[in-house]
Amino acid sequence: MTAQQLEETEHNQASSPLPTIPQAHGPVARDSDTGTATAPRAKRVQVARACHRCRRLQKACSDSRPCQRCTKAGLADECGGFPVQSRILPQPPLLQVSPAVGGAFSLGVSASPPFRNLDLPTSPQAFTSFARESFVRKDDLLPPQVVDYCAGRFFERLAPTIPILTPEYLANLRTRAASEAGSEAYCVLLGLCAMVMLQVEEPRGNSFGQLITAENNAAYGWLLLEEALAAHRHLTRKSTPSLDSVLLVFFIYACHASLFHHSPAFVFLREASTLFLLLKPEAMDDLSRSLAERLFWVLLISERSHAIRYRRPITLQITTNGFGLSSFGDHDPSLAGFKCLAALFRALDTTFIALLNQESVSRTLPVDSLDGVEVAINTALNYSCPDDLLPTQKANLRVTQLWLRIILWQLRLRLGHLSDQRATRSSRTYHYPLEVAKELTLSTRDLPLHSFQVHGVGISEKLFDIACAVVNVLARVPVEMTKTAAEDDLKYLRGLILQLPGGATVYDALLVKHIQQTLPNMTDGLDA
Repeated sequence: MTAQQLEETEHNQASSPLPTIPQAHGPVARDSDTGTATAPRAKRVQVARACHRCRRLQKACSDSRPCQRCTKAGLADECGGFPVQSRILPQPPLLQVSPAVGGAFSLGVSASPPFRNLDLPTSPQAFTSFARESFVRKDDLLPPQVVDYCAGRFFERLAPTIPILTPEYLANLRTRAASEAGSEAYCVLLGLCAMVMLQVEEPRGNSFGQLITAENNAAYGWLLLEEALAAHRHLTRKSTPSLDSVLLVFFIYACHASLFHHSPAFVFLREASTLFLLLKPEAMDDLSRSLAERLFWVLLISERSHAIRYRRPITLQITTNGFGLSSFGDHDPSLAGFKCLAALFRALDTTFIALLNQESVSRTLPVDSLDGVEVAINTALNYSCPDDLLPTQKANLRVTQLWLRIILWQLRLRLGHLSDQRATRSSRTYHYPLEVAKELTLSTRDLPLHSFQVHGVGISEKLFDIACAVVNVLARVPVEMTKTAAEDDLKYLRGLILQLPGGATVYDALLVKHIQQTLPNMTDGLDA
């Protein structure tokens, strides 16, 4: 059972076409007396963008505003449209002193207007992406101090789960971004900082004070995401993409997922997976290839999680050549928790996703057909996971494992593989979600709240799925364990959901509504 998807506005990416200007290529004029050819008429000068009136009349326009045609007609006040920038060769960037950075010198490419007067969206549903005809870096949008802070927060909070950057590679990105205006490296830094601001930082807080002009972290995250989207639209597409291009698209996906933009998130996740398939590992240095191997597993985990939640197909497969080797090549001890996470999703192949998506099956599946998947999920955390994992890793691994058990239980329920016989293993019984809820309560109660919050809305959805399964069992299945104990576990789940991203605004209301419809007598008890 999955949460209902929020309604969302799609990105408006239509841009205004260039005006159609009649060409001045007429026939060669001839003198009527001599019959000799005269000089051809000069070609009209074309401008990059006509004013609104000249465009409507399909007449030639000029660069100035008001234009010459509107001025001669006495309609200068009606001449609308942006003035055309003079066509000059770009000048090398100048060193500028940025007051917001405390007088430090920064390499400025273009000065951007203040952002404080922008009409920023106040909710994910109000988000729109305005198309641009070109992309020019706003260097004051991403000061070096912001990159320093966001990099530190990434390695502290997100890297244990998505270890797709290292300090060495980040330093390389910053070097390249400082020397190449509009480069992919700069775009990756944009995407990284946008993800940190939208997923890690407190939305109403302000982590940078006067260093940035945005009102709070959420507003600044919006601006960075909008800039990353504009950069992504204007980057040159290559037949052989770079690792940076895949990283940028993944960061944009992560931002959309944090903001409940489910459809755009799926689009960018699919694009990142497709670009990854085109990477050439033999052309990479050792560091890039190591990070690409990690990125493969991050994309595989993200894609399969998304496929389970929203019944989507999957693209990436575990192969024996190139990336996705059966034996994880990186032996860094800090990746132990990440390897456990990859092991949880290894067995969820195309066949499992097809069953979950209710694709046609030519034969009746035996009751033990999913036992291999169950063993893989149950043992993923038994052998390679050390006891000294970080709290963020423990929270994500435990919730994900128990959530996958619920998904497997729901699939068995639909296939008719469950039984109420005592001799049957507990995972094939109707009351199994109650055991899962009890195990989740006992194994996560002592973890700090931030270890859950850092994983964004994804962990809220998983807990919501588990809670809904518990409600269904309590309503329809006679349980041997005391009802009070099961209700206490449900209260714990609801209390945890309320404190996580999207919990108070989305998932708690959905859970309460489900309880009211299924177990109306329990509603008052949950609030006690």
